[in-house]
Amino acid sequence: MLSFYACKDEFDMTKINEPQKLSVSCYPSTADTTWIWVSRTIPISQYSNAEQDMSISNAHIIYKVNGQQREVSKASSGLYYVCGTQNVGDKITIDVTADGFGTVKSKATVPNAIPINIDGLKKTTTYNHSSGAFVTYDQVTATFSDPQATTDYYAVRVRVINYKGNVYGYDNPVYNDNGEIEYYQTQWSLGNSRGTYANYLRYKEMYPEAEWHVEIRDSIYSYPAINTEDEPLLNPLSELEENFGFNNNFIKQFYIFSDATINGQTYTLHLNIPTNAGVSGYEFMTRYQVQLYHISPELYHYVKALNDVENNELAQGGFSILTPTPSNILNGVGIMGGYNTTETTWMTKLYE
Repeated sequence: MLSFYACKDEFDMTKINEPQKLSVSCYPSTADTTWIWVSRTIPISQYSNAEQDMSISNAHIIYKVNGQQREVSKASSGLYYVCGTQNVGDKITIDVTADGFGTVKSKATVPNAIPINIDGLKKTTTYNHSSGAFVTYDQVTATFSDPQATTDYYAVRVRVINYKGNVYGYDNPVYNDNGEIEYYQTQWSLGNSRGTYANYLRYKEMYPEAEWHVEIRDSIYSYPAINTEDEPLLNPLSELEENFGFNNNFIKQFYIFSDATINGQTYTLHLNIPTNAGVSGYEFMTRYQVQLYHISPELYHYVKALNDVENNELAQGGFSILTPTPSNILNGVGIMGGYNTTETTWMTKLYE
């Protein structure tokens, strides 16, 4: 027999008319450009009549690195940027003001880089709970070592580049009197359904004496969704949680996790990518790269809260309480979180 207890919480209805606040998002790293988004909140009572554009075009921003101020430029309404690289351990502070608002502040530290290496790529079939069927994926494996002395937070993404191209083969040469090749009796193009890099490797092995020319015409990259069924760090849900309406989706393909279960260990990630992750017309060759983000605790908890809201169907239906989104913007809302990114080398898909 199952029984359910109702949840209760206290809400201060006077807060529905709270004054507007500045909302700031900034993510310092070792990149040469740091972007800053500035907008405003609106009272709940005015939400139905709110303007679509909430950006702040007149923000005054003081951005300092280790106490030294840097120039802030405006890219567009609500979007600002700072040029110049930052180093591991740099202390970043930000003060933002705008007409009609008080000053908001925050700070962050650029974390160190955690190296990661791509190990393998293979075809794998696993049960997909969302579709209720077995699905075949391209499984990318990548290994990193977690520092033992600290509590660390990460995010991982897989970058895919797909190429448009063709292969031309030439065989059965005819030589002139000087022993030079005059022409080839056999010429073919691996186009249409045969025009893939994997097929090229097979034909090259079948006709080792032939001359081959690979032509790359264009490329396009994407960040596909990762199926997390085979990766415990990204799939913490139990079967009971899944049955009660909890999901395990990650916003914007930014797959966060902590080192709670792997502290100080060398660990291999198993990342399942849809076999059709490419773009139509770019099926000639596919290459994979894994990107590992070492992120600050503030950024981890902020993204986790967004994921929890997105994945909690019970709360969305009014049967439990949604967790408030954390903020480290003093006197305002939003997030300032540092990160550092490392990338693996590229691995080419050699099968179909």
